[in-house]
Amino acid sequence: MKKALAFAAAMLLAAAVVYGMIRLEIGGPEQQLARAIEKEASKAEKAGTAVYLKDHTDFAWDKAYVFGPYTDPRTINTAVGYNWTDRHLSFDDADQIIVFCEKGKVVRHILYSGSMRNNLYDRALSPEEAVIWP
Repeated sequence: MKKALAFAAAMLLAAAVVYGMIRLEIGGPEQQLARAIEKEASKAEKAGTAVYLKDHTDFAWDKAYVFGPYTDPRTINTAVGYNWTDRHLSFDDADQIIVFCEKGKVVRHILYSGSMRNNLYDRALSPEEAVIWP
């Protein structure tokens, strides 16, 4: 009985470790979205085309905001219209913070590390305006 319990516990621990490794590799929804957009931006850069964020999101949003690396929480909160975060979201020169909102509330944010030639920093963007030119 003790051997069976020890074996079951070891298998459960092994499964948890494997799940954790897969989760780190795949990432959560934010990391998956950022990687998908970065991959599309890489293709678009070679083709001379743009990436429309609305084509790569599977959730509802009506405004997007793009912030540069190291943007302080107060600036982000002012832009989105309420106290959403109290921490810095980016600590890397390559990151752009993209915040998606629906009906005045943040629904998702990503750290985008791909190329972006156009300036999207100065205002809220509708789904039609949220276009990255890599």
